[in-house]
Amino acid sequence: MGSCNRMIGAKCAVLVAGFVAALACAGCTSQQERVRPPYASGESRLVGGGLKIEWEAPERGTVYLVEHRTGKLIQTFTLQPGQVYQFSVESVVQADDLETLLGIGVDKAEFLLYFKPAGAKEPAVRPGEPSQG
Repeated sequence: MGSCNRMIGAKCAVLVAGFVAALACAGCTSQQERVRPPYASGESRLVGGGLKIEWEAPERGTVYLVEHRTGKLIQTFTLQPGQVYQFSVESVVQADDLETLLGIGVDKAEFLLYFKPAGAKEPAVRPGEPSQG
């Protein structure tokens, strides 16, 4: 009976190790992809960041300003080709307003600007299926 219990224990250990490895692989998307909000997925791309951003749209599309640590959407604008998007934190009042919105200090915030061209296609993902692996 003792050798049978050892064999069952060994099989359980292998099964548990396989399960842990599967769970580890299930979360293998990059840190940036995990934080990237759903509305900035697909053909969108990171085009700027920081406390002062000035970026010119190469084509018609939408920009999304997101705070990286909290994942909160700060601004959304539709831009035409050549139109310039500007963002900056230049006053104590602006900083206080952002801190209230974000729940963290502006000094800890990491603002990222995403651009999604007009007509960009979304990736085909079936319900319950991870988008990246």
